[in-house]
Amino acid sequence: MISQKIALTPQTLKTTFAASVAGAVVVLVLQPEHTSSLPILVAYRLWATHLFFGFLLFLSGVALLQRLGWRNPWPTIVSALMLPILFGCVSLALDYGFGNPEEGEPTATTFLGLLLEEIVAVTPASFVIAGALIYLLRREAPPVEPAEPDEPTPVSLRGLIASVPLDLGNDIIRMHAQDHYVEVVTTQGRSLLSEQFGECVEKLADLDGIHCHRSHWVRLAHVVDIKKKGSAYACLLSNGDEVPISRRKYSEFKSRLHDTATRT
Repeated sequence: MISQKIALTPQTLKTTFAASVAGAVVVLVLQPEHTSSLPILVAYRLWATHLFFGFLLFLSGVALLQRLGWRNPWPTIVSALMLPILFGCVSLALDYGFGNPEEGEPTATTFLGLLLEEIVAVTPASFVIAGALIYLLRREAPPVEPAEPDEPTPVSLRGLIASVPLDLGNDIIRMHAQDHYVEVVTTQGRSLLSEQFGECVEKLADLDGIHCHRSHWVRLAHVVDIKKKGSAYACLLSNGDEVPISRRKYSEFKSRLHDTATRT
């Protein structure tokens, strides 16, 4: 089946034309009776034109159904099944255009009868045309390489909280509210900022952290362990600090910590 999106681009038309030229040679080698009375160059042009329009009808059907949102493999299947009908109409017109109608007395006396006879006659060729074009396009399709995961965008801590000193870097471990100040701790050190704790927590909402206690926020990636301290809990961080966990936040904390460990 044709899995890639089809568009009637110059490259696709080039492939179709090349297949028609080569296919017409193969047909002439088989010496069909249908064109035996025609000069060889006229017969060649007739078969090449037949094949080109057959390929084009099939491609157009696939492209149209794909644009209408049909999912694979239905555009290929439906276009292949409809091709004998469309190709029969074109084939009949080309035969008369090249001065090569069916020899002898026609068995049908009406145009509809002639068309039905032509459709039956071209059905095997239609399926060969569809199969050949599917094979050619699949060979030309570029190999599908597995998508590489997106690189995480480095977090600029100073971009989130402008008052963070440059020498603290970007790898924040925790924050702690101290009266009208906020202590920020990173892997590079710590500093007191003249900020509102609640506002700082909001600014770090996109980081994988949690407001685990009334006055504490921690980065889950730096949580090493959870300790029970009497009837309460505390988390041990990568820099050795211990931060309390409120009973109200304990269940959410464990769940978020598990999700973080699973992702990494």
